Amino acid sequence: MTARHAARPSDVDWASRIAERLPEADVLRLAAAAASGAGAVHALRAQAPGPVRDACDQVIAQLGGQVPAFAAGALLGAAAAVRRARARQSLDVVWTGPESGISTSRLTAATVTGLVSAARHEILLVSYATQAEPALEEALAGAARRRVEIVLVAERHADNPGYHGPDLPFPGIPATRLSWPAGRRPPGASLHAKAIVVDDEIALVTSANLTSRAMEANLECGILIRGGPQPRAIRDHVHALWSLGQLRRL
Repeated sequence: MTARHAARPSDVDWASRIAERLPEADVLRLAAAAASGAGAVHALRAQAPGPVRDACDQVIAQLGGQVPAFAAGALLGAAAAVRRARARQSLDVVWTGPESGISTSRLTAATVTGLVSAARHEILLVSYATQAEPALEEALAGAARRRVEIVLVAERHADNPGYHGPDLPFPGIPATRLSWPAGRRPPGASLHAKAIVVDDEIALVTSANLTSRAMEANLECGILIRGGPQPRAIRDHVHALWSLGQLRRL
């Protein structure tokens, strides 16, 4: 491809998305098949599991308008970029509770409000018990003013009779609110996950609910993940449950 016909970023976004979602070994197999043309990709698709078949379909579509060597190179370049990004991933421990004398990098309340305050595009909040904690509510209001999309997944008494918290936390915040309907869950099951994902780039997976007591007083522990595939994987899992009807918009 000549400089006059250099690829635009949008021309290779498909390769980046594939490299972010598949293990590197699968991306390399796909690149090798793409270099040989659509027939080789069809052959790979015939014996591949579901996620790889979906990627094969994307590559076959690209081969209709691009030379095989370009498609293969895009996949190899994307795989290398994702490998470097994952190598730069950082993990921190996040605590609520008494001091131990052992250095820990972050406190839950400060971490949660800091993540929300820094969001640029999307915030996903998943929590069992959720209350309108003032600092978090203020941070969410600021995010809403910045036109950040807010998705809130929370438990409800209507779906879980054992739950007695508020059914509509942060009522003044414009958000997409999702529930796990009683008819979609096994008897006695709870929506018990606690996670925050910001901009597909940072995730906090924690034992702490989004309440003042959990973020400031209880003994709670979480892991803060910056970079790598996990933040996007958590976000994609929740959105897939929504699209499949396992989660329902209120």
